[in-house]
Amino acid sequence: MPVQRLLGGRGVSRGRRAGVALLAVLTAVLAAVLSGCAGGANSAPADGNDQLTLVLPWYADPEGGGFFAAQTQGLYRDKKLDVTLQPGGPQVSATQLVATGRAQVGFTDAAGIVQARAQGIPIIAIGALYQNNPVGVMVHADTGIKSFAQMAGMTWVVQAGQLGPAWIQKTAAVSFQTQQYQGSIANFLNNDRLVQQGWPTNEAYQAQQAGVPVTFIPFSSSGFNPYNDVFFTSESYLASHHEQLQRFLAASMQGWRDYLGDVSVARAANQALLAANNQQTMQSIWYAWDKQRPYVVAGDGASKLGAMTVQRWSTFLDQMQQLGELPTRPSPTELFDDSLLPPIGAPAQLPPPPSGSY
Repeated sequence: MPVQRLLGGRGVSRGRRAGVALLAVLTAVLAAVLSGCAGGANSAPADGNDQLTLVLPWYADPEGGGFFAAQTQGLYRDKKLDVTLQPGGPQVSATQLVATGRAQVGFTDAAGIVQARAQGIPIIAIGALYQNNPVGVMVHADTGIKSFAQMAGMTWVVQAGQLGPAWIQKTAAVSFQTQQYQGSIANFLNNDRLVQQGWPTNEAYQAQQAGVPVTFIPFSSSGFNPYNDVFFTSESYLASHHEQLQRFLAASMQGWRDYLGDVSVARAANQALLAANNQQTMQSIWYAWDKQRPYVVAGDGASKLGAMTVQRWSTFLDQMQQLGELPTRPSPTELFDDSLLPPIGAPAQLPPPPSGSY
């Protein structure tokens, strides 16, 4: 079975939220916003529940597993919500959908929030799933490489515009050549002089399936750790649907807590993920479920899932400036509002995956 089929078609753009704005798309979105298309309220269905559409971070897979857990457990229904979980993907602009009112919540990374607002698109972060950014690189384990410094002089296969490698080159004085990541790790599998960008849940799984042990190192270990899988809404929807968003976040964060820490809940949610996206396997789902959890519960996530702080946003803005990616520096408080997040922390323990699950 082809690797991309195993992973729901993910390729180049699993590092898709790299921080490079597509000006044409953003300009079109801005035009729609200025023409008054944004922020409309959803109508209530016959059952009286409020409707809300969430554009998932990617196709239906464990990256959105906590939302599926909230759905399968009836947590949204209990909060009087009818939530549509709309797949994302490389052809889906959550920024455009949310800014024009066709969806209410979407996902990007920290740079996506900064750049959208710089273009005049009024979206605002309301939570951040990954407290430790999982984007990084992997090398063949048998090279013995354990640090970015040891990767000097090698060729790095990275997505164009990815800020992590630029940060390492600038701050660690590590020189390397780059090739653009086109969605396949085939060259990396056959060449231990390549450094491959990816995620510990996806590219690492592909390598495992190909029988190539790897060492994965996230860019966050270099001190470059912007929030990832940042969920956002429009300023207008936040202002007019404060209470609905609060109920949505309460159900969603409880769903994530249960998905991370209760194997029976994860099993039901994972079955729903497979039903929604059969371009993956149950083995790849359990692998991603397991490997992503430390990145969700790290740092502030231990006490409050989805947490964001002024300090983290400010540090990222400083780093963007150092990289020459931020001509005008906004105030961190303009970028996010975490006041609606419930005080739901990570589970006390992360149980092991079911025996033989991957």
